[in-house]
Amino acid sequence: MVKPNTKFDFDVAELDLVENAMKYRMGRLLRRKETVKKDSSKIKIEAEIKQIYTLLGKIHNQKNWYTPPAGKPYVSG
Repeated sequence: MVKPNTKFDFDVAELDLVENAMKYRMGRLLRRKETVKKDSSKIKIEAEIKQIYTLLGKIHNQKNWYTPPAGKPYVSG
């Protein structure tokens, strides 16, 4: 039996590629969901959408967002 790898080493560019691929897949699934007639197919699509939302949430929550040094105003640009 093969033991799964639990430690992954992605650089920022690779993780960005995964994130963009998931967003692309999400868009395709959302469009497809609107045209699918079978309930069983809609259930499968909705399950995959939920998995992708969860993955994108995990990626988002692991990002280090910029915050200005204390006392300096932040101007978005």
